[in-house]
Amino acid sequence: MSLSYSEFPVYIGQVGVGKTAISEQDGYILATQASVNYNTNHSPNRKQGSVGIGTTLDQFNYGGALTVDISIDCLLHTGMLSGLKFLEDGNQDNFVSIQLGSGLYGKCYAKDVSVDIVPFAPVSLKANFTSLDPAVDQQISGDPQVYQGIGVTTHSDAVAYGHTCGFRAGGANVLNDTQSQISFKRNYNRTPVYGIGSVNASEMLLDGVEEEININSTGLRNLIDFSGDFLEGPLIVDLCGIGGTAVMQETKDLISFPMGSRLLNESFSMQGAETLTTSATIKQVKL
Repeated sequence: MSLSYSEFPVYIGQVGVGKTAISEQDGYILATQASVNYNTNHSPNRKQGSVGIGTTLDQFNYGGALTVDISIDCLLHTGMLSGLKFLEDGNQDNFVSIQLGSGLYGKCYAKDVSVDIVPFAPVSLKANFTSLDPAVDQQISGDPQVYQGIGVTTHSDAVAYGHTCGFRAGGANVLNDTQSQISFKRNYNRTPVYGIGSVNASEMLLDGVEEEININSTGLRNLIDFSGDFLEGPLIVDLCGIGGTAVMQETKDLISFPMGSRLLNESFSMQGAETLTTSATIKQVKL
């Protein structure tokens, strides 16, 4: 039996809510790609003085929990209600549940989030998660009745595009006026917590949050020295749809670097028949 992508919707539940059914209308994500990787923590079971590896049932030892990684690519749209609330600063240390088709994955902690912005293309967001309570011992199946009767709209004017986004840079001491591409990434450093008598971790502690933004443009106003350079004012990217309307409340302040954020990497290049191209990477430690 084959499973079409049209029967495989992606939903992200409310922050901090356990492994329960997710509202299609509130949690749906305009996903363009979704993947799940199951990996056991195993090693060969070799015994001292034994010629063979053992029986077919004891060939491996298992020294840790099942690792389940989830990757989701999506577009940003005003119709998405609460599926990206995990991006808000106050929710970064918590988990969400994720439904892929009929499979429900609980205690999903974000590992990293990235956003790519280029002219005349939809803004894409990619998020990677680790699930501490994944779907196991069940068949992969879809939902042939997806979105029926719940009023979900995907009008293209409500999608964020590169040419409709806004760029506000108080850090004009380091950046030129014309930006051609922006890449943003946020990394979460987490530590799993294991309890006595439990195979899987019960939770993950948030140890740190770091962000960086890479901006390609047509020039640099200042070349850095050994300690880099800092922004003289805030740098903010507004993710907007057609007409300049904000796409989502959850992403309103997603790409925001305050005064004092550091420019730590620069590069520039030139080749025949083209203009100068430059790249600047700005970083900040949020936690």
